[in-house]
Parts: sequence; structure tokens; C-alpha cells
Amino acid sequence: MPKKTGLAAAIVMVAASATLAGPTVGTAAATSRAVADVTNEAHWSPSRYQNTVQIHRYTKSDGHHYVDSWLTALDGNVTAYYYDRSYDGGKTWDSFVNRMYTKTGASLPEKYDDGGVWYRACGASEWLGNPYGNPQWGYNIACTAWY
Repeated sequence: MPKKTGLAAAIVMVAASATLAGPTVGTAAATSRAVADVTNEAHWSPSRYQNTVQIHRYTKSDGHHYVDSWLTALDGNVTAYYYDRSYDGGKTWDSFVNRMYTKTGASLPEKYDDGGVWYRACGASEWLGNPYGNPQWGYNIACTAWY
């Protein structure tokens, strides 16, 4: 479940504005680094239910940034869930970091997010075919913004 913070209203506002823009396909790079303690989510609907993948970026007491993520899958099918990791703001990336499969939901391990490392969380409905070769954002795959 999402972590609750004292900045809940700000997080909701940031998440809502980021969700309206929706995920982007391909090599679109992030233009600026996210501020501390933000949450972003993306949705896809492979059936009559909507699945949600979220990423949370925050600062720990050591002064460094970290991300964690969680997924809610409501359609009852096996969902692929993973991080993408980039060292150039999303121009290129390594896929399937900590990939797991779930039918209901899960969370991914916390990742250190300072020093030029960017992460996004993704969920994909592989049971619909190859969502990676033919990504239909919002239908068979969704990824959050880069943080």
C-alpha cells in the first residue's frame, strides 16, 4: 500500500497532474529531476477493470533519494511488473529490473535514486500478446514517469 506522508495533499496534486499527461512511448527524455516526496501513477485497462502502477520518490533521513513502487491488478490475469532503469533521464534504459508476476498486486524493492540513476515502474498484460513489441499504452501496458 502507498506510504502516507505529511505532504499527502501535495502528493495527490502532483500525481493527478502527472496522470493527466499519461505515459509516453519511446525515447522521450525527462526534462527535469522530480522534487523529493512525489508519487506518480499510470493506468491500463486490459479488460473491464483498470490496473494501476505507482512509483514514489522520497528523501530518507540519510539525505538521499529513493524510489519504491506498488501495483494494483484488478483484472485477475497474470500481470508483469518491473522497473525500467536509465542513466540518461529516459533516453535509453534497462528493462525488467526486479520483474515479477502477480494476479492481484505487489510492491517492488526500494531503489537508491541519486547519482544519475532514474527509475520508472511498469505493468504489462503479457497474456494479451507482446505488449513490448506493440505497446498500446493504457490497454496492454503502462509506465509511470521517470524519477
